[in-house]
Amino acid sequence: MHIVLANQWFPPESGWGGVAMWNYALARALVALGHTVTVLTAQSNPSSPRCEDRHGISIRRLPTRQVYRWQRLPGVGYYARELFQLEYARRVAQALRVLYRAHPFDVVEFAEVNAEGYFYARQPLTPLVVRCHTPTFVLQKHYASAEMPFDTRLTAHSEKYLIRHAHALTAPSQDMANVIGQACGFPSQRITVIPNALEWKEFQTDVRERSAKELVVLHVGRLERVKGVVILAQAIPQILAQIPEIRFVFVGADFRTARGVYQRGELEEYFAAKGVSDRVEFTGKVEQHTLLEWYKRADICVVPTLNYESFSYTCAQAMAAGKPIIATRIGGISETVDDGQNGLLVEPGNATELANALVVLARDPERRAEMGRAGRAKVACEFDPRRVAGRNLQVYETARARFKSAAP
Repeated sequence: MHIVLANQWFPPESGWGGVAMWNYALARALVALGHTVTVLTAQSNPSSPRCEDRHGISIRRLPTRQVYRWQRLPGVGYYARELFQLEYARRVAQALRVLYRAHPFDVVEFAEVNAEGYFYARQPLTPLVVRCHTPTFVLQKHYASAEMPFDTRLTAHSEKYLIRHAHALTAPSQDMANVIGQACGFPSQRITVIPNALEWKEFQTDVRERSAKELVVLHVGRLERVKGVVILAQAIPQILAQIPEIRFVFVGADFRTARGVYQRGELEEYFAAKGVSDRVEFTGKVEQHTLLEWYKRADICVVPTLNYESFSYTCAQAMAAGKPIIATRIGGISETVDDGQNGLLVEPGNATELANALVVLARDPERRAEMGRAGRAKVACEFDPRRVAGRNLQVYETARARFKSAAP
């Protein structure tokens, strides 16, 4: 089967966000299973070639427009992001038609987020499968208006159109399927739940050698309010009051707050006022190989997100690295993390509950090791790329049958 994955995020050029990791792991697994895979993605780096083959995957890149120029136009700036996405979606549809004439493909998979498949869905040449990661119309509910200072109504409409016109749908959790079904007005049973794929062997690490005097608690993610970094910050003095020998490491890019200042600066001021600055470290955004090293050094990983998570690749990565997790009970995280088995779940926004959970694990090395082993086992069994790709192939066949039956 010739499969096209059409999405603007494909690593390493796009970074290693959740959608990018899905595309990467799925594409490689499909090739390993003997299928032909073409990735149609954005040329986020001008120095990247327009066409190349990597790991047996044919990668084709579309140049992107400078949305920042549009934001400066009077009366347009508020809508610049939506106009950019729709303009890109139109070029994706055109590129797919050109590709189909030269190299006919059997099915195309889009992500729902930003509705890249909107124009293709209006006149599809092939079966259309949509992977529901987390759409804009779900995310926008968790952001303050100052944190998302652009219009999202057209994007939300386009995402829902794409979802409703797909020949088959998948989502990484039942919770995401339920949310999508309710928002789009159809039964969640229309969506096949398939967990995200993770190249888990990359995260396999030996038990780190460390001084018994210090534990490392790792947070991986953007420095922004919705990722729960302020709640974690509030928990840190409570934890250190009970266990002073803990180092907290924040790995991730810095973002502006609703007040327009950078989140890291606010956190550093808070830690200084509490007298705990010497127990906290910020690394900024790091390359993938450095991230793997931080997972190796960590004793506990914490995911205190306030934002909706349909799966949480961060949790899955920590599990693959054999680390226990403390995460918030939100969205699909409770399906990724089994509370009490490979991690502990706490209520979003509760700094004291988060602190108490961290203290419990910090004081119990045997339980941490047991949870780490359970996490590794789950990832290797349920999130293995070939296993996931095999289930995705069944969905592709369903989409092909529906497309054929709908043909005039």
